[in-house]
Amino acid sequence: MRDLILPTARFSPVQRIHANQKVILFDVMDTLVADPFFRGFHADLFGFSSVKQLFEVKDQQSFLAFESGAITEDEHFATYFCDRRPVDGAKIRSYLSSRYEWKEGMKELCIELRDAGILMAAFSNYPAQWAPLVEDAVALSTCVPWGYISGERGHRKPSAEAFEGALAAVGCSPDEVVFVDDSRTNVEAAQALGIPSIRFESEPLLRTALKDFITW
Repeated sequence: MRDLILPTARFSPVQRIHANQKVILFDVMDTLVADPFFRGFHADLFGFSSVKQLFEVKDQQSFLAFESGAITEDEHFATYFCDRRPVDGAKIRSYLSSRYEWKEGMKELCIELRDAGILMAAFSNYPAQWAPLVEDAVALSTCVPWGYISGERGHRKPSAEAFEGALAAVGCSPDEVVFVDDSRTNVEAAQALGIPSIRFESEPLLRTALKDFITW
């Protein structure tokens, strides 16, 4: 099983040479792709009645460390719960893989943008070893190639280092991109750095908002 995104699925800054439009930097989880963690994960795998109940016993720092590449997947599973009870890592991977899917309307919008020559790149807070699961499930890179993955680069949004890394990955200055994310915190951080940004709520609202920045 692959642990890294293949080069053919990654954004190439060479694509910018003949581009006259801004590059759209898309968050992935719950912007492009529905996050299985918030769609029954707590009950299906662990029998908890709510995500809140899972969070009460889950070691949140473990996932943040995994998502920033500070620990491996095996180390994350070993520290998954605060009381260090064992977890079936293979079962978690399998569950996630089978439940990634495009957010409503987003695949169609991204295909439309791609076919109109609009450049897009994924800018994701996600573990390096789980990004290929997303790619295999929804073929994200056929529309939105991977630009920046926090688990590979060591910095997560909303840090300035993450945004600087994403801009470097696509070969752009802040005014040459539009950042789209469902997180208000991440959008505000981007705006503070001079990056035009849109908070994602739905495909129809995003379509309208993008037209303030991009023509297609």
